[in-house]
Amino acid sequence: MMRFSTRTRYGLRFLIRLAARPPEELVQLSELAREENISPGYLEQIVRALRPLGILRAVRGVGGGYALARPAAEITMEDIFERLEGELSPVGCLAGDRACSRQHVCSTRSFWQALDEHVRNFLRGMTLEQLIVTMNDAPETLCRDIRRDSAPAADRCGARRCQGQPS
Repeated sequence: MMRFSTRTRYGLRFLIRLAARPPEELVQLSELAREENISPGYLEQIVRALRPLGILRAVRGVGGGYALARPAAEITMEDIFERLEGELSPVGCLAGDRACSRQHVCSTRSFWQALDEHVRNFLRGMTLEQLIVTMNDAPETLCRDIRRDSAPAADRCGARRCQGQPS
Protein backbone atom coordinates (compact mmCIF):
# COMPACT_ATOMS: atom_id res chain seq x y z
CA MET A 1 0.00 0.00 0.00
CA MET A 2 1.33 3.41 -0.95
CA ARG A 3 1.52 5.65 2.11
CA PHE A 4 2.73 9.17 2.47
CA SER A 5 4.45 10.40 5.58
CA THR A 6 3.05 12.56 8.33
CA ARG A 7 5.58 15.15 7.22
CA THR A 8 3.90 15.41 3.80
CA ARG A 9 0.38 15.42 5.22
CA TYR A 10 1.25 18.14 7.74
CA GLY A 11 3.20 20.06 5.09
CA LEU A 12 0.15 20.17 2.85
CA ARG A 13 -2.05 21.36 5.71
CA PHE A 14 0.49 24.08 6.49
CA LEU A 15 0.63 25.23 2.85
CA ILE A 16 -3.16 25.20 2.51
CA ARG A 17 -3.39 27.48 5.55
CA LEU A 18 -0.88 29.89 4.01
CA ALA A 19 -2.56 29.81 0.58
CA ALA A 20 -5.97 30.55 2.09
CA ARG A 21 -4.69 33.85 3.52
CA PRO A 22 -4.10 37.10 1.66
CA PRO A 23 -0.62 37.05 0.07
CA GLU A 24 0.63 40.01 2.10
CA GLU A 25 -0.45 38.55 5.46
CA LEU A 26 2.30 36.99 7.54
CA VAL A 27 1.41 34.24 9.99
CA GLN A 28 3.56 32.89 12.78
CA LEU A 29 4.42 29.21 12.87
CA SER A 30 3.15 28.93 16.44
CA GLU A 31 -0.30 30.09 15.29
CA LEU A 32 -0.39 27.62 12.41
CA ALA A 33 0.88 24.83 14.64
CA ARG A 34 -1.90 25.54 17.13
CA GLU A 35 -4.58 25.74 14.41
CA GLU A 36 -3.48 22.45 12.86
CA ASN A 37 -2.53 20.71 16.12
CA ILE A 38 1.04 20.13 14.92
CA SER A 39 4.08 20.35 17.16
CA PRO A 40 5.80 23.72 16.52
CA GLY A 41 9.18 21.97 16.37
CA TYR A 42 7.92 19.49 13.77
CA LEU A 43 6.38 22.29 11.73
CA GLU A 44 9.74 24.10 11.78
CA GLN A 45 11.38 20.97 10.35
CA ILE A 46 8.79 20.92 7.57
CA VAL A 47 9.44 24.59 6.83
CA ARG A 48 13.20 23.93 6.64
CA ALA A 49 12.54 21.16 4.12
CA LEU A 50 10.31 23.42 2.01
CA ARG A 51 12.60 26.47 1.98
CA PRO A 52 14.79 25.31 -0.95
CA LEU A 53 11.69 25.26 -3.18
CA GLY A 54 11.47 29.03 -2.89
CA ILE A 55 7.75 28.91 -2.12
CA LEU A 56 7.93 30.47 1.35
CA ARG A 57 8.55 34.05 2.36
CA ALA A 58 9.85 34.51 5.90
CA VAL A 59 10.10 37.75 7.82
CA ARG A 60 11.89 37.77 11.16
CA GLY A 61 11.16 39.92 14.19
CA VAL A 62 8.09 41.53 15.65
CA GLY A 63 5.19 41.19 13.26
CA GLY A 64 7.11 38.61 11.27
CA GLY A 65 5.97 35.24 10.08
CA TYR A 66 5.47 33.22 6.93
CA ALA A 67 3.55 33.64 3.70
CA LEU A 68 3.71 32.05 0.28
CA ALA A 69 6.42 33.56 -1.90
CA ARG A 70 4.77 32.36 -5.11
CA PRO A 71 1.14 32.15 -6.15
CA ALA A 72 -0.56 28.91 -5.11
CA ALA A 73 -1.33 28.32 -8.81
CA GLU A 74 2.41 27.92 -9.47
CA ILE A 75 3.12 25.41 -6.68
CA THR A 76 2.66 21.81 -7.80
CA MET A 77 2.01 18.82 -5.62
CA GLU A 78 4.94 17.12 -7.32
CA ASP A 79 7.33 19.77 -5.99
CA ILE A 80 5.90 19.51 -2.48
CA PHE A 81 5.79 15.72 -2.37
CA GLU A 82 9.31 15.27 -3.75
CA ARG A 83 10.67 17.76 -1.24
CA LEU A 84 8.88 16.28 1.76
CA GLU A 85 8.87 12.59 0.80
CA GLY A 86 12.10 12.29 -1.09
CA GLU A 87 11.98 9.69 -3.82
CA LEU A 88 8.42 9.01 -5.04
CA SER A 89 9.02 5.94 -7.21
CA PRO A 90 6.97 2.93 -6.08
CA VAL A 91 9.98 0.61 -6.41
CA GLY A 92 13.66 1.21 -5.86
CA CYS A 93 14.77 0.26 -9.36
CA LEU A 94 12.97 3.29 -10.82
CA ALA A 95 14.47 5.73 -8.34
CA GLY A 96 17.06 8.11 -9.73
CA ASP A 97 20.15 6.39 -11.07
CA ARG A 98 19.55 3.04 -9.39
CA ALA A 99 19.90 0.30 -11.94
CA CYS A 100 18.53 -3.16 -11.48
CA SER A 101 20.35 -6.11 -12.97
CA ARG A 102 16.96 -7.54 -14.00
CA GLN A 103 15.52 -4.43 -15.62
CA HIS A 104 15.73 -5.85 -19.15
CA VAL A 105 14.04 -9.11 -18.20
CA CYS A 106 11.77 -7.95 -15.38
CA SER A 107 8.18 -9.03 -15.98
CA THR A 108 6.74 -6.24 -13.80
CA ARG A 109 8.93 -3.27 -14.71
CA SER A 110 6.49 -1.81 -17.25
CA PHE A 111 3.71 -1.96 -14.65
CA TRP A 112 5.82 -0.09 -12.08
CA GLN A 113 6.90 2.46 -14.69
CA ALA A 114 3.27 3.10 -15.67
CA LEU A 115 2.20 3.47 -12.04
CA ASP A 116 5.10 5.84 -11.39
CA GLU A 117 4.17 7.90 -14.45
CA HIS A 118 0.49 8.13 -13.43
CA VAL A 119 1.33 9.27 -9.91
CA ARG A 120 3.86 11.83 -11.13
CA ASN A 121 1.51 13.17 -13.82
CA PHE A 122 -1.26 13.54 -11.25
CA LEU A 123 1.01 15.36 -8.78
CA ARG A 124 2.54 17.49 -11.55
CA GLY A 125 -0.93 18.46 -12.79
CA MET A 126 -2.31 19.44 -9.39
CA THR A 127 -1.42 22.82 -7.92
CA LEU A 128 -1.91 24.07 -4.40
CA GLU A 129 -4.59 26.42 -5.71
CA GLN A 130 -6.46 23.57 -7.42
CA LEU A 131 -6.33 21.56 -4.21
CA ILE A 132 -7.96 24.41 -2.30
CA VAL A 133 -10.56 25.06 -4.98
CA THR A 134 -11.62 21.41 -5.10
CA MET A 135 -11.88 20.91 -1.34
CA ASN A 136 -15.40 19.73 -0.60
CA ASP A 137 -15.03 19.14 3.12
CA ALA A 138 -12.78 21.92 4.31
CA PRO A 139 -12.28 21.81 8.05
CA GLU A 140 -14.57 24.29 9.84
CA THR A 141 -11.62 26.19 11.30
CA LEU A 142 -10.18 26.71 7.80
CA CYS A 143 -13.57 27.91 6.57
CA ARG A 144 -13.77 30.35 9.48
CA ASP A 145 -10.26 31.64 8.75
CA ILE A 146 -10.99 32.05 5.06
CA ARG A 147 -14.22 33.96 5.72
CA ARG A 148 -12.56 36.12 8.38
CA ASP A 149 -9.42 36.96 6.45
CA SER A 150 -10.71 38.14 3.11
CA ALA A 151 -13.31 37.76 0.44
CA PRO A 152 -10.66 37.04 -2.25
CA ALA A 153 -9.32 34.15 -0.16
CA ALA A 154 -12.85 32.81 0.27
CA ASP A 155 -13.34 33.08 -3.48
CA ARG A 156 -10.10 31.12 -4.02
CA CYS A 157 -11.23 28.43 -1.63
CA GLY A 158 -14.41 27.37 -3.37
CA ALA A 159 -15.07 24.84 -0.62
CA ARG A 160 -18.81 24.24 -0.28
CA ARG A 161 -18.71 24.41 3.49
CA CYS A 162 -16.90 27.76 3.33
CA GLN A 163 -19.52 29.45 1.22
CA GLY A 164 -22.61 30.93 2.73
CA GLN A 165 -21.86 30.13 6.35
CA PRO A 166 -22.19 32.92 8.87
CA SER A 167 -18.98 34.05 10.54
